[in-house]
Amino acid sequence: MMWPPLKAWTSKSYINGQLHFIAINYGGKLQKRWVILMSVIDSSLVIKVSWSQLVDPSNWECGWEDKTLPSSTKVVNTKYKILNTNFTHASVDSGLTIPITKNIIRPWFNNVKNSK
Repeated sequence: MMWPPLKAWTSKSYINGQLHFIAINYGGKLQKRWVILMSVIDSSLVIKVSWSQLVDPSNWECGWEDKTLPSSTKVVNTKYKILNTNFTHASVDSGLTIPITKNIIRPWFNNVKNSK
């Protein structure tokens, strides 16, 4: 998986009722890498995830997958650190800052080629 992380992620389980997240910031080195994710639907839900958890396919999927999990799973997922809602420090390559000050913006998704 490439570093820095792509921006669009889908959780394999509900986190405070949400599945789709945007990687707004990242940092760390080697085994201490981390990613800050914000819910697409509820911007007050911001979590910090270790890179090893994010690239584990049993926890997360790159992109925004259209899925509905059973409503009984809409519980708080406590394995991630939920941050204060006033977190506003997006990375300079996120494309989410105003003004956009960097020419290189991280991609949202993997490049997927359609085959016929």
